[in-house]
Amino acid sequence: MLISFIMVSDGVKFFEYLKNLGCQVSEEVHTVLPDSSEYGLYTCIKDGEVRAVFALHYIDHHYAALLELRENAGDREVLEALLKAGERGVWIAPVEPTLFTVLDSAFVRHLMKYSDQVQFKAFQYLEHYQKSESPWKSVLKDLTSALVLYSKKMMRHEDV
Repeated sequence: MLISFIMVSDGVKFFEYLKNLGCQVSEEVHTVLPDSSEYGLYTCIKDGEVRAVFALHYIDHHYAALLELRENAGDREVLEALLKAGERGVWIAPVEPTLFTVLDSAFVRHLMKYSDQVQFKAFQYLEHYQKSESPWKSVLKDLTSALVLYSKKMMRHEDV
């Protein structure tokens, strides 16, 4: 098992890249953090086997919708903004390097070839997030051991 980080700037493109490799990406865990960024834990399955597990900490079009609300917006306005967020385009911008474990050594080659750039529409929001005082900005380093344990569990399930 290899544990590392990969630079991903466009989460949508990264998911498409994995799908083009023949992987089925499955979201195992998702949460919205107090600073409105999001965390997701994903498995990458190819030919019925888990090839990689990765954790993504990101902002997306929902974050943008929340930033554009007036400060004293009511619950209804917040919900409407979140429901309509995708109408202006869906994007995912990781706010820190993506943490992954690779369970298949041949799959490392594919991950190391990946590269991208931040989507233009995400740039200003990513810049805003990076300038923020959020204590959640580097959450993935604190989750490394949890990702390793989860990956080991996934390996054991495949042996059954």
